[in-house]
Amino acid sequence: MKTAKKIRNNNQAIIRHLALRSIKTSKTRNLFILITIALSVSLLGVMALFTSAQGVEQKRQVALMQHVTYMNVNAAQIAALESEEQIEFMTLDKLGQGFELNGEMIRPVYYEEITAPIKTTAIIEGSYPHQFNEIAVNQSLMKVLGVPATIGETVSLTFLDGETETFIVSGFLEEAEVTKVYPLIFSREYAENGPQLKDVAYHALCRIQGAEGMSEQTFLDTIRSIGAEAGIERKNINENNNFSSSLTMSAMNIGVVVGVGIGILLVSVLVIYSVFYLSVVGRIRQFGQLRTLGATKKQIKALITREGILLCLIGSMAGFLIAWPIAYFIKPGGWDWERTLIVSLIILLADLITVLISIRKPAKLAASVTSIEASLFSQYRQSRKKESKSIKRKMTPLHLAMMSAQRNRKKTLLTMISLGVGGVIFLTGATFIGSMTAEDYSRQGFYQWGEYIIAYDYNASQTMENGNVGIQLNNPLNPEFIESIKEIDGVKAVQSYHKAQVNYDYKDQTNNQDSLAPFTREDQENVRNVLEEGAFDYDEMIANDELLIVNNSVAKEIFGWKFEMGDTVTLHYFNGTEEVEKDFTVVGAVDTYSEVTYNAGWFLLPREKLDLLFPGVDTTETLVVSVDDFELRGAEIEPQIQNLVNENPLLAMDTLREELIADKISFTLINRVILGLSIFIIAFSLINLINTLMTNIISRRQEFSMLQSIGMTNGQLMKMIQGEGLILALGNMVITLTLGTGLGYLLVHLMRELGVTYMHYRFPIWYFLAYLVVTVLVPVLVSGVSVRSFQNNSLVERLRAME
Repeated sequence: MKTAKKIRNNNQAIIRHLALRSIKTSKTRNLFILITIALSVSLLGVMALFTSAQGVEQKRQVALMQHVTYMNVNAAQIAALESEEQIEFMTLDKLGQGFELNGEMIRPVYYEEITAPIKTTAIIEGSYPHQFNEIAVNQSLMKVLGVPATIGETVSLTFLDGETETFIVSGFLEEAEVTKVYPLIFSREYAENGPQLKDVAYHALCRIQGAEGMSEQTFLDTIRSIGAEAGIERKNINENNNFSSSLTMSAMNIGVVVGVGIGILLVSVLVIYSVFYLSVVGRIRQFGQLRTLGATKKQIKALITREGILLCLIGSMAGFLIAWPIAYFIKPGGWDWERTLIVSLIILLADLITVLISIRKPAKLAASVTSIEASLFSQYRQSRKKESKSIKRKMTPLHLAMMSAQRNRKKTLLTMISLGVGGVIFLTGATFIGSMTAEDYSRQGFYQWGEYIIAYDYNASQTMENGNVGIQLNNPLNPEFIESIKEIDGVKAVQSYHKAQVNYDYKDQTNNQDSLAPFTREDQENVRNVLEEGAFDYDEMIANDELLIVNNSVAKEIFGWKFEMGDTVTLHYFNGTEEVEKDFTVVGAVDTYSEVTYNAGWFLLPREKLDLLFPGVDTTETLVVSVDDFELRGAEIEPQIQNLVNENPLLAMDTLREELIADKISFTLINRVILGLSIFIIAFSLINLINTLMTNIISRRQEFSMLQSIGMTNGQLMKMIQGEGLILALGNMVITLTLGTGLGYLLVHLMRELGVTYMHYRFPIWYFLAYLVVTVLVPVLVSGVSVRSFQNNSLVERLRAME
C-alpha cells in the first residue's frame, strides 16, 4: 500500500492568477490607484529629470568653455602657461575698452580663429577677419549703425578715445537671444598693431587636464597653483564659475526635489492605503471564503501584495510616459537617456516601496480574517465606543453624514490628512508663484526703489579727466536738475546716491581703482544691522579717518585675503583741486546688501567725512526716480524724464521698462516650471479627492441600499453623500489653510534670506478660492453621478446582491 504524499498548499500560480483576476474585476478601484501612482511617478519624474537635465545641460555648456581665464598676461606668462603640462588647451583673446553708440554698448574684441574645444561666437556668414581693417559684427548692430547688413560694407566708428576708423565687414556673427553688449571682432594683425587693442594685455583661456573629475576645491587649488607658478597675481585668475559649480551638485536643488518628493510620496501612501483599506473591508467575505478553502495568512498577504506590485508597475510606466516628454520639452538641452533611465529606476523603486508600505496594513487585516469573522462582519461594527443608553439622534441627511464620519473616525481623519497634504503642497507652490511677478523679478538693484535710474553717460565717465570726480566738479545731477524732475506730474520721489572714485593700496594690491560711498547719521542703525565684523562710532569715524568694508567675503574670493579689522588702507584721489594720499583704518565689515550699502564699492564712510575729503564737490552719482502707478502712467512720464536727460550729453537713463523686456525670457522660464509643477499638484489633489469619494461610495453600496429600503429617497441619499464630502472638504481646508499658509510664508522668508529679494509674500487668494470651489464642487458632482448610477438597478436587485 502506497503512503499518501503530504499536500502542501503553496501554489504560487494560483496566487498570481487570483491577483490578476482581482485587478481585472475591480476596475474602478484600480483606476484610481493607477492614476494616483501615475501622477506621483510623473510628478517626481518631471522634477527629478528637470533637476538632472539642468546639471547635464550645464556640463554640456561648460564642455565648450574655458575652465579658467588668466587675465592681463604678458609674453613670459603666456610662455609659462604654454609649457604647463596640466593645461590641455589654451587660446588667447583681448577685450578692448567698450563705448556707447546710439544708446547701445559696443566692445572691441579679438579672439583666435580656431578656438576649439572652447566655443566662441560663431561666424554664420562671410569669413573671419584677417586683414587689419576687417571686422566681424552682428547683423543687428548694422541696423544700430544705420548701414546695410551686407558683407563687404564699409563701416566708420568713433571710439572712446575720439579716433574715427573705417573698417570692412568680413563676416556676420550669430545673434544672442539677449544682447546687451555688441562685440566687434578684429583680426590678429589689428590686435597687435591697432589703436584700440595694441596696448591691451592678452587673456589666456585655458582648459585643465582632468578638471572634470576634480572636486571644486581641488580645481580651484590647481588653477591658482598654475597661475602662481607662471607669476600671475591671484586677482588675475578668474575661474569659470559655471564650470566650478558644476563639479558639485546644488544642495538647494536636491533639497527642494527631495522635500517635495517626500511630500508627494506621503500623499501617495495615504491615498493608496485608503483605497486598499476600503477594498479589503469590502472583500472581507471573499478573504474568509479563501481561508475556508485552505488559503493561509501568508498567501492572503501575498495576494494583496502582488496586486499592489502589479498596479505599481503599470501605473509607473504610465507615469514615465507622461514625465519623459514633459521633462524633454522643459529642458531639451539636458536630455540624456542614460541619466533618464537611472533616475526613472530610482523613482520606480521609491514608488514601489511607497506602495508596499501603503498596502502593508490592509494586507495584514485581510490575512487576519477567519471564515467565521467574515460571515459576521459588518462595517457598522468597527467602533468600540460604548453606546449611550439614551439615544436621541436626528435622522436627517446631514446628521447621517456626521454619524458616518464619527463612526469611522480613523478613516475620516486619514482621508482629511491625505487631502490636506496635497492641499498644503499646492498652496505652498501657489504662494511661491503669487509672491513673484515679472516686475518683482526685474526690481533688483536700484529698481527696488524706483523705475528710472539716471547716471553719468558711460563714454563721458570713461573719457573725462579725473573720471567721475571730473564730472562732479560741475555736476549735471545738481539740485536744479533734481527739482525739474520732481516738477513732472506723477513723479513721486527722487533719491540721490553719492559716490566718489578713489584708488587704494592694500597688501599686494597697488593703485587699484574703486569708490567711496557714504552713509548718514540716520543710517547708522541700518548699517549696524548688517555689520558682520568690528564696530564703529559715527563721530570717531569722522575724527579718526576710519572706514567700513563692504562685501569682505568677495575680497577673499578674488584676492585670497580679507580686509582685516585694524589694518590701514591707503587711498589716492583727486579732491577737486589736487591729488591727495591719505591713510584710513578699517573698523568694520558689512557683507549684506541694504539700501545704504547697495551703492558702495569696497569702502563705506560717514557722509560728513566724504564732504571733507571732497570739499565743494557734489558727489551725487546716481538718481533713482519713482513714479505714481508706474504700470498706468509710466509710458506718459518716461518721455518727459528722458527729454530732461537728453539735454545734457553727460547723462544717460536706464528704465524698468527696458529691464522687464530683458528679463522676460528668464522670468518666463522660472514661472513655466513652477506653474507646471503646480498644475501637477492640483491634478494630484483633485484625483485624490475624487478617488476617496468614489471608493467610499462603492464600498458602501449595501449600506445605501438598506437605507433606501427603509424610506430614504434619492435626493436624501445625495444630500447625505454630499454632506460627507463637504465634511472632508472642510477638514481639508483647515489643514490646507493653516499649514499651507505657514509653509508658504516660511518658503518666501527663506528665499529672501538666501538673497532672492524680488520675492514678496502674497497670500494666493485666487488660487485658494479656485481650490476651495473645486473641493466643494467635486463632492456635489460625484454624489450626483453615483446616485444616478444606483438608479440603473432596482432596489430589489441591489438588496439581492447583498445576499
